[in-house]
Amino acid sequence: MNAVNSITKILFLWSPLADYTVACLRKLAEKKDVELFIIYQPGENDAPYKQLDLSFFKIATVYQKEREKGLFDLAMDLNPDLIMMASWNYPFYMSIARKSKSKGIKVISTFDNQWRSTPKQWLGVLSSPFFLKPAIHNFFVPGDRQVHFARKLGYDNPLQGYYCAFTERFREVRPVANSNKFIFVGRLVPEKGVDYLIEAYKEYRNSTKDPWDLIIVGKGRLRSLFENVEGVIVKEFVQPNDLPAVLSEATCLILPSVFEPWALVIHEAAIGGLTIICTHACGASTQFVRDGQNGYIIHADKDSLVRAMKKMTGKSQRALGEMSATSRLLGSLWTTDKWADYVYENICEPKMQGEI
Repeated sequence: MNAVNSITKILFLWSPLADYTVACLRKLAEKKDVELFIIYQPGENDAPYKQLDLSFFKIATVYQKEREKGLFDLAMDLNPDLIMMASWNYPFYMSIARKSKSKGIKVISTFDNQWRSTPKQWLGVLSSPFFLKPAIHNFFVPGDRQVHFARKLGYDNPLQGYYCAFTERFREVRPVANSNKFIFVGRLVPEKGVDYLIEAYKEYRNSTKDPWDLIIVGKGRLRSLFENVEGVIVKEFVQPNDLPAVLSEATCLILPSVFEPWALVIHEAAIGGLTIICTHACGASTQFVRDGQNGYIIHADKDSLVRAMKKMTGKSQRALGEMSATSRLLGSLWTTDKWADYVYENICEPKMQGEI
């Protein structure tokens, strides 16, 4: 597209939509000379978000298996200048991407998996020239660990910064002074480490003079582990616009995941000024947590978590305030406005100027 003043049409082929994604896309839609269209997957039971406002899209439609032919024709008739696709896990999206790339349409895909050198990932490396390269020009990934994976797949210059919290919503979080609590936010499933979280909390509480309470926010099959435990406050799944108020009840986020490609809640907590205890497994730890400065990065086991909780509890209110300020500083390094600017400048503008 050589005409600088012409409209760039971007088609998103997306996974189930979350509130933070919509916030970023809304900011992008405010840019000049950009029109957004989206086909997205239906929602998931573990994250029952309320209906999202998608009125800023020119077209927004939900994927359904029986509608594939019509949706494929829609994508072809739209003839977008750019396609942004949520990973390569959706065969239907890949069929659109392959056809579009063959027509000269730029295709950018996302993914959030870290490189772990698994047999499946090595198979992906071997098959990339035949499976990924014909469909995808480049990747847009969350952080440095995913950049490493993208390079393994043969993409030398992936874009970075795919995930971003709805930063405007969390800036006003002000944890209640002198009322310290831990908080966990997420699905109550094994990969989140909640089974050893409850055991660690019991040991911490029994061995600490003035223990903090623990707030549990989420749903999942391991919810029963937290019921009727002294010091534990169990809440239901919280809608995104209510989460800042819940975070205001706590001082420190705990995320003890054994597997966690990114963990957006770490960014949300940092923006809100919470201190953070998380595992090395959490991809977002490399960007929003500085060990000993605004929290602790631990191994995914009970003993490490107990030690971190005790260290956090032993901090003075002044020290906790300093850690909170560091969290806010780190969280502010990536915002919805900066996300939209980055996508516009690194993906949209080069296309409009005929550079890609």
